[in-house]
Amino acid sequence: MYSYDQVLTDVRQVYEQLNGVKAPKIDPRSPRFPLPKGVDPVSLVQNEINYLNLFLLNSGMSGRLSKVPTWMPNSEVFETPKEYVIDLELAGVSKDDVQVQHFNNLLVIRGARRFQRKSDDAVYHGSDRVYGTFERQYPLPAYLEPDRLRTSWNDGVLELRIPKSGTPEKPEEDEKTGKRPAAGTAKS
Repeated sequence: MYSYDQVLTDVRQVYEQLNGVKAPKIDPRSPRFPLPKGVDPVSLVQNEINYLNLFLLNSGMSGRLSKVPTWMPNSEVFETPKEYVIDLELAGVSKDDVQVQHFNNLLVIRGARRFQRKSDDAVYHGSDRVYGTFERQYPLPAYLEPDRLRTSWNDGVLELRIPKSGTPEKPEEDEKTGKRPAAGTAKS
């Protein structure tokens, strides 16, 4: 059964995703707006849930609020004689909101683009941007060395470079080009 605590938790998450700010704390034991006498709280909450579900479905927002990946960034995958390269277009995504993992010759890149209100008095008339979580998976050829993966972030593009087996490591190359590893990068 769907509990009242779960309803409050879900409502807080939706509020934060839609508004880009923390939801105000609510104490259910001392409500600011008590229900009128004779109103069944269970049916009132269920009606509100039904109304919210209909609104989210009709507005197309339900897909954007889902916890499963809701969009897939565009990418380019290519090889040079020494490296395997993956470029992902992640405009509007913070480095801290991206994770890179590899295991069993599979590279997994996960993250989220979060909605942030430009200002408190901004009135939005439309948006074509997609917000929410994403995930991309890339099977890696056996001749790569994923433990030596290097990342860089440039103009909203995450670049991953994986050396081929037998190529010498060049850690000083990142320092020369001024590229830094993407924050939130992890290996497993």
